[in-house]
Amino acid sequence: MPGIYKHSHFKSDIWGHGGNKRTAQINHLLLNAGLTFTEADFSAYAPAAKNILHYFKGLSFSGNISNGFKNNYAIGRYLKQFEAFIKQHRPDYFIWESTNAFNLLLAGVLHNFQIPFVALPHNIESLVQGSESIFSQKTSPHWLTEELSYLKHANHVFTISREEQWLLATHHIEASYLPYYPPAELKNSLLNIRDKRIEYKTNDQQRKKQLLLLGTFYNAPTYNGYMRLINQIKHLNNIEINVVGSGSEQLRKIFPQENIKIWGTVSTAQLHELLITCHQALVHQEPTSGALTRIPELLLAGVPILANTVAARSYYDLNGITIYHDTDQLIDLINMETKPMPPLVPQPIEEEYFIKYIVANARQ
Repeated sequence: MPGIYKHSHFKSDIWGHGGNKRTAQINHLLLNAGLTFTEADFSAYAPAAKNILHYFKGLSFSGNISNGFKNNYAIGRYLKQFEAFIKQHRPDYFIWESTNAFNLLLAGVLHNFQIPFVALPHNIESLVQGSESIFSQKTSPHWLTEELSYLKHANHVFTISREEQWLLATHHIEASYLPYYPPAELKNSLLNIRDKRIEYKTNDQQRKKQLLLLGTFYNAPTYNGYMRLINQIKHLNNIEINVVGSGSEQLRKIFPQENIKIWGTVSTAQLHELLITCHQALVHQEPTSGALTRIPELLLAGVPILANTVAARSYYDLNGITIYHDTDQLIDLINMETKPMPPLVPQPIEEEYFIKYIVANARQ
């Protein structure tokens, strides 16, 4: 078995946020295929600090003295760190998820050492509103070509959204689509919620319609999208809006209305109870990249979804999602009878191709 190494900027956790879940999915696929890999720990290879040579190495890489001493110094130090790791371990194959910030430099180092590697970006960072390149200080979307120059080093790229696969292909980057799908343990938990929703009779007309807004509110596109959404529907008196997720606590003082309940970060048991008792989930996001892990999870749990066009990207083909384009259409849909329980989301066949690709290339 060759020495396969992997690096993600997120901990593998099926109960965590979207980044944790995507990493968990990838790890689950690799391990189920019998592929043994080692998590790369670059911290043990950080070079000694306060060495002026790091600055000159970074300056040689960036070619831009206006980047400032601190930035060029950091670039040089990260390059030394990655190079030391590669020299020590000489991976036969590398699986690279951490395609962000200074970790982008890893692509060039792997390429220079002729280490074959596959990239699995969680999203195209340069297309996230407000993002900024740590190398050129350009803001979104003006550093797209800069980010793509690193991804071009990969032997293949697997994207979480269809749109990003198409975008990379137009830039002559070999890319395939690998949608998010929850690992078995999480899937079984969601299917259990589906069964309990049937028992609970979520379409009970004796209570106000329970709408669930679920997400990570430290994520700017999610926060901005939900702020816009709540302001659009907070006047409706026939609904109760349940806002749930890490960082949602910050909305409590903004929305004191009785029909808006800000739950904040909840336990797994509390989340499951809310998923069982809600009528529908509302998903609204501002333009950004990536794809929302919560959409296939909600559908597996049997929760019908109302989503705007941005949030629904890559999922237009899934039954159970009703897409709205403006506020009037959203309100009309809320006032309509709740859609029936959506069908199960099938296991994506793209997972099989991903595994076949890794097995074929990592074992050469």
